[in-house]
Amino acid sequence: MSKKFKGKTCVYCGVEGISETVDHVIAREFLPVPHRDGIPKVAACGPCNNAKSQLEHYLVAVLPFGSRHPTASVMLDTEAPRRLAKNRRLHRDLAAGRQDAWLTENGITQRTITLPFDGKKLDALFALVTRGLAAHHFGVVIPKDYFIGAGTLAGVAEPFMTSLLMMNARAKVTRSLGDGLISYNGAQAIDDPHLTVWRYRIYGGVRLSDADSPAELPDTIWASSSRLRPQSVFSL
Repeated sequence: MSKKFKGKTCVYCGVEGISETVDHVIAREFLPVPHRDGIPKVAACGPCNNAKSQLEHYLVAVLPFGSRHPTASVMLDTEAPRRLAKNRRLHRDLAAGRQDAWLTENGITQRTITLPFDGKKLDALFALVTRGLAAHHFGVVIPKDYFIGAGTLAGVAEPFMTSLLMMNARAKVTRSLGDGLISYNGAQAIDDPHLTVWRYRIYGGVRLSDADSPAELPDTIWASSSRLRPQSVFSL
């Protein structure tokens, strides 16, 4: 490991001098091997890296099934079977929870397949990803007393979050990885560098639904870091 990342502040827990690994903020396994160049890297301690990896192992196995990006079909053909073979319990859960459904998009209704999904793991991972990208792109370690909310939003809330991305900012970033397989936008507040807002799209916009709001099919993940815990913005 490069000395650049060793003995530094862990960007995930914020403890100084304990980093012992370099972490790819977006796990390499989310992308096919030919598309893994340019993934942001940060310093992380062992426990934080391991905890993040547990979330990634689940999501890299499940999210490709909802891909709307043509390149992800390669992952379904080559990577998904291998990953599910290593996690037979997950394989059984996905098979048992599989259902047929009808989806209308752009005026066209067609049959599709739905799979059970643990959204809390998605939210938890992208809260960590937000910490990592803030450190990589904006050079700040978000303090632990700041709250990071991450998850999908109801359609009525997305315009407000989009407006935050468009406002004047100390710094902004737009990045696409793997020819658009994963893309994100971020903005940093002018008055407080630890206040940030982020928009993520995975595999062309994986559609996620909630049993409590079946009409909502969000395909974008949002995150923000703030001083106080928001009461009803993110679906955590």
